[in-house]
Amino acid sequence: MTFSMKRFSAIVRKEMYDAGKNSQVLIMALLPILLSLFYSNMGSQKEFLASFTISMTLTMVGCYVQAIIIAEEKEKHTLRVLMLSPANPLEVILGKSILTIVFVIAASFVSLLILGTLKGNIGMLVLIILFGTLLCIVLGTIVGLLSQNIAQTSIIGLPVFLLFMMGPMLQGFVKNEVVIKTVRLLPTNHITEGLDKAMRGKEFFAIQEHLINNAIWMAALMVICFFVYKKKQLD
Repeated sequence: MTFSMKRFSAIVRKEMYDAGKNSQVLIMALLPILLSLFYSNMGSQKEFLASFTISMTLTMVGCYVQAIIIAEEKEKHTLRVLMLSPANPLEVILGKSILTIVFVIAASFVSLLILGTLKGNIGMLVLIILFGTLLCIVLGTIVGLLSQNIAQTSIIGLPVFLLFMMGPMLQGFVKNEVVIKTVRLLPTNHITEGLDKAMRGKEFFAIQEHLINNAIWMAALMVICFFVYKKKQLD
């Protein structure tokens, strides 16, 4: 089935209308900006604070907000209508993700501006944030599809989201080598390290390891996402 811009734009318009009425989504989207305003009063370690803020934006907005949006559709029994409509999986998933993508990218760059860390290799900054955004959107979609309602997104997804967000910080507190090696594989760990290097002006070859890690994660999550989507479509 070919991609239809008409069907895609109809889904996007519906999402924009629903988002305006969902205060939980709007609050989550504003939270990273409020956090960066608080951090801006701290005089040191701005790069670290910026990396942590972006990591939080990706997980708590990219993953959690996306999961809420999908689960809300299931709770209203309207997601099944979309799944059984002529719209193909790419149109549905992308249409229901576009607003979250805008929220994440806008919040990320506003936070960097507030913290004064929008510097260094801007091209690599954009690429890392874009990779991270798409990865977290796919993860949030999986959690939303697996949840029966909004409440279940917290039960199913919050432990994973917190691990992704706080994982990079665990390395300084945990001594267990197995845990440290596991945390180092997390995409958010590579995102924070890549962002730090990009803000310091490092070139592509210094950051390619982090991009490769994110690309592998994204490919694996996309396969899982389409598998879960098809399974829920047939249930």
